Amino acid sequence: MLKGLIICFAVLFAQLAVLNVIDARLYNAQDARQTGTTQHLPHKEEDDDNISPA
Repeated sequence: MLKGLIICFAVLFAQLAVLNVIDARLYNAQDARQTGTTQHLPHKEEDDDNISPA
């Protein structure tokens, strides 16, 4: 019974380690996508010709 419990905990910790690595990779990939796809659009300058006199 003790051997089965040790194997169970070993498998549990192995799964947690693998999930931690996958989570870290997905988190880093998500940050790279957000910073890579952010676009800064310049402000559109208005022409003086289009402004009607008040």
